[in-house]
Amino acid sequence: MNGENEKKISMDILKHLEDLSSGINRMMSARTRNAFRRYPVTFGLLILVGVIAVNEGIKGLFRQFGLLDINPWYLLIAGIIILIITGKLYQKLDK
Repeated sequence: MNGENEKKISMDILKHLEDLSSGINRMMSARTRNAFRRYPVTFGLLILVGVIAVNEGIKGLFRQFGLLDINPWYLLIAGIIILIITGKLYQKLDK
């Protein structure tokens, strides 16, 4: 009987510690926010600069290889085909 009583007490202490640690975690998570929520303008500007840099880099590569010298209709058709392929790939991978 004494062994069962000790086991019950130790289990209750462990349960109490788990409840205490989960309560502390809940309280601390309510106080903390991720960096994007704290500094939305900074991260928004960094994302904008990154997108513009990639866009200008791709444009520079196209100019270097002479791809922008062709008929704009070919570029439009190529862009539409790339978007269709990307959409189909997304649909297949989403399943």
